[in-house]
Amino acid sequence: MLVLLATVAWSASGLFTRLLPFDLWTIVAWRSTFGAVFIGAYVLYRYGRDTLHIVRCTGRMGMLITFCSAATITLFVPAFQFTSIANAFTIYATLPFVAAALSWLWVGERPTAGTLAASAVALAGVMVMLNPNAEGLRLGDGLAMLATTTTALMTVAIRKSRHLEMAPIALLANILSVLVAAPLATHLFDLTPHDYLVAAGSGLIPMTMGLMLYVMGSALIQPALATLINTMEAPFGAIWAWIGIGEVPAMTTFIGGGIVLASVFGRLLLERTHDEP
Repeated sequence: MLVLLATVAWSASGLFTRLLPFDLWTIVAWRSTFGAVFIGAYVLYRYGRDTLHIVRCTGRMGMLITFCSAATITLFVPAFQFTSIANAFTIYATLPFVAAALSWLWVGERPTAGTLAASAVALAGVMVMLNPNAEGLRLGDGLAMLATTTTALMTVAIRKSRHLEMAPIALLANILSVLVAAPLATHLFDLTPHDYLVAAGSGLIPMTMGLMLYVMGSALIQPALATLINTMEAPFGAIWAWIGIGEVPAMTTFIGGGIVLASVFGRLLLERTHDEP
């Protein structure tokens, strides 16, 4: 239930982005500012005086995770702006397969035949969803793919550094995002009270509540099951966009997205079945 609630919280990020009619850097700067405030409060509550020591001990791998996280935070904003929210989240649902490929290249962890087969099915689903013969690859689709790749790289780095505390690293990523985005923002102080409220909601719900709920919930269940639940971010994100801004997904998104989710669910359910005694 905790991981499911985290997934619902994360899936609202696309809607919050669309509700802020500003340039990329203004949105990144403010949502990361509020994210840093809220996550910072949690980190100080959780670690207290040990926070600075934990941050100093992150090392090179911690910095890699920080940069990848900051890149993901930044890339998904224009992805949501230049493609449909449903498309962006469905592309993100291929994360387990992208992470498996990077793990093979970096760690030498060879994917199973089931993973390779499911990856091929997922790729076919993405091609159907993007419908390249109709209007070509949209900028937002490419940015969503790039953001999925940085997230996959971060996931593999986390696997290699399981001793690291992720909440302080998430705080560093948000601070880094603010430092990069704020000087480039063209409407940094043009927000209305309503816009500040939306930005605060973006920092609180997807970026802070999602993180805390996932950290608590994923510690109580198997990683395969946690990843399985996370794939629900795609349909939840589409529902948020449908209800919040009336963005109805295209038929190709329904068909291709269904293929992607079926491949992810099938592969992870198979893995979970094999893990059970």
